[in-house]
Amino acid sequence: MSRIAEIQAMVRNGLYYLTEHADDEAMQDGFDIYDIENGILSGKIRKTWPKEEKFEVIGKALDGRAIGTVCRLTQGGKIRVITVYLDQSK
Repeated sequence: MSRIAEIQAMVRNGLYYLTEHADDEAMQDGFDIYDIENGILSGKIRKTWPKEEKFEVIGKALDGRAIGTVCRLTQGGKIRVITVYLDQSK
């Protein structure tokens, strides 16, 4: 199973959580938990940090805006969403 498929399966099964920072950043850009879920479920990995098991996932929020998330696979088998942002890269 690819890393993105593994991350998406964990999100589908509710095996993820947001850090306080991610929640704050999402609110600042007008995203809610459904946007974050949809962004990961529709997304692709753009960047990886293999040593840290971190991944940048770029997908679409429910309103069509590009949403970026940086997440990490935890030792406990969950996804920790570290930050969320409006992706404006072209």
